[in-house]
Amino acid sequence: MSRRLSHTLATLYAILAIGLFRCATVSYQHHSVGYVAFFAACSIGFGVAILHHSLQRDELRAAHARLDAAARPAQDFATHQDDAVRLALASWCCDPAVITAGADHDPEHCTRKDSTT
Repeated sequence: MSRRLSHTLATLYAILAIGLFRCATVSYQHHSVGYVAFFAACSIGFGVAILHHSLQRDELRAAHARLDAAARPAQDFATHQDDAVRLALASWCCDPAVITAGADHDPEHCTRKDSTT
């Protein structure tokens, strides 16, 4: 259910609860005890429905947040092997095989003394 429809449904519940409460007060003014009890109970029922609906909405949002977090990969997958490979690749930045493979070469940070660029 979309957020817009969810808010519309909660608003409809509130309008119905107010309308039924109004019916209960008019019935009270006309001394109809049975109708007062019925309309008041229905009004309270819609009030409880609003609370229940808002709690379900919050639980649904929390479930969506948990699903989104579970669907995203963890940010840090770096292992010791990844660090070793990264260091090894950085140490042979001037190697002709790397340069011809399209790797970026930064002569300022080059660790080799015999670099040719």
